[in-house]
Amino acid sequence: MNLNWLQSLLFGLLSGLADILPVSAQAHKAILLTVFGADGESPLMRLMIHLAVLASLYYSCRSQIRRMIRQRRLARVPKRRRKRPVDVRTLLDFRLLATMLIPLALAFFLYPKTSAMNLSLNWIALFLVLNGIILYLPNLLPSGNKDARSLSRLEGVLMGLCGGMSVFPGISSVGTITSAGSIFGAERSYIVNLSLMAQMAVTAILIVFDVVSLVTAGIGAAGFGAILCCLLAAAAAFAGAFAGIRVMRTMAVNIGFGVFAYYSLGLALLSFILYLSAA
Repeated sequence: MNLNWLQSLLFGLLSGLADILPVSAQAHKAILLTVFGADGESPLMRLMIHLAVLASLYYSCRSQIRRMIRQRRLARVPKRRRKRPVDVRTLLDFRLLATMLIPLALAFFLYPKTSAMNLSLNWIALFLVLNGIILYLPNLLPSGNKDARSLSRLEGVLMGLCGGMSVFPGISSVGTITSAGSIFGAERSYIVNLSLMAQMAVTAILIVFDVVSLVTAGIGAAGFGAILCCLLAAAAAFAGAFAGIRVMRTMAVNIGFGVFAYYSLGLALLSFILYLSAA
């Protein structure tokens, strides 16, 4: 069964929101599809939602990205010809982000082998429990104030590896990177901004898989109604992702992310109940 326009709207909104918040988007998708009684999301809808989330991430992080690009270009200019000094901190931010992205991207070579778990509620429940534990760990440690100037490359690699765990359904890349950074003593709002830019890379990789899946499966006889549902889902996903980014940045400063640990555990219980009822 395909999603109707209202279901598509809700599906896109929750997918975009959960792609950013430190809870698994794939877990929410699987639960929603089970509740809606749908067979799964179409390759076209999945692609449109990921494109919308990527656009929202870029819109929210564009000033930081542009600053990094400008400073990288300026650093290539010989010192005697520079009209202004290089912002060393921005260059270190770029270096740390690049260090994180290498293991993060490599981890997604496992994605074709783990994607079969995406609609398996028992696996999702298990990984949601692990996600909740990872999110809760920083609450046991004192908060830090480190940034790229004091975080090592090894710590960057480990944060990237933690983000790569999101190839398993139920694990959030933003959540695991943020938690790992907090454990290493990074300042919370700083590591949230870094994890959001890392999420751009994750979403771009998923788009590549979506395109391959769409080319392989084909659009088929998708009519106007199906395309309209995909566009509605994409628009809702953009709004959901944008709202999620605002929530993450606000909570990083004022509250913290312990509440999402309990949410993940509650979602794990719901996933397991749905699994048992469907068995």
